[in-house]
Amino acid sequence: MLNLALGLLEPTEGRITLEGEPWSPLPERQRRGRRPSLQAVFQDALASLPPHRTGWEILQEPLEIWQRGDAHSRREAATRMAERVKFPEASLDQRPEAWSGGLAQRLCLGRALMLEPALLVLDEPFSALDPTLGGHLLTLLQALKAEGTTLLIASHDLPSVQSFCDQLLLLREGTTLCQGPVGQLLSDPQHTHLRDLLEALPILE
Repeated sequence: MLNLALGLLEPTEGRITLEGEPWSPLPERQRRGRRPSLQAVFQDALASLPPHRTGWEILQEPLEIWQRGDAHSRREAATRMAERVKFPEASLDQRPEAWSGGLAQRLCLGRALMLEPALLVLDEPFSALDPTLGGHLLTLLQALKAEGTTLLIASHDLPSVQSFCDQLLLLREGTTLCQGPVGQLLSDPQHTHLRDLLEALPILE
C-alpha cells in the first residue's frame, strides 16, 4: 500500500512533479541541482549503505558531495543528526555490518535528512523497528511534516497510516484501487481489498 501525504508533490498527466514542474523530462544538468530536495529511505537499509564506510562517514557524505560547511561543521551536524534519530554515537565508529536492521534504518533516515529535503520518500519505515523506536520515528516524522517536509510513505502498517497520514493511495500489482482522505477511506472502506486488509488486523481484547 502506498500512503501519500500530499504537499509539494502533485500528479500531472501521470507524471510526478515537484513545485509544479515535471521531473522526468528534465535534462540531467537540471535534475542534479534539485536532487538535494528529494531524498529516500529504503526498506532494506543495510543493502543501501556503503559497507566500507563508518557511520560518521555515511552521515557526512551528503554534505561533502554538495560542499556544505567545513570538516568541523559537518562533524557537528552528524553528531546532532545521530542524536535526532536516536542512533548511538558510540556506534558511529562502526561499519554497517555491525548494526542491526533497526540501527541501519535509523542511520539511513539520518543520512536522508542531512540535506533538509523538501520531499522524503520512505519505504516501510517501521518494519525494522521495535515499538519504542517506531514510536520515536513516528514522532520525528510528524515533526518533519509540521515543519513543511512532504512525506511519501509506502507501508502495509495501517494503524500507523491512520494515525499519521492525510491521504491514502491503495495499490495492488501496480493498479490504483482507491484514493482519498485516509480517515474517510479507513472508516468506510468501499473496496474489498481494503476491507480485507482491515479485517486482517489483530484485535486485542
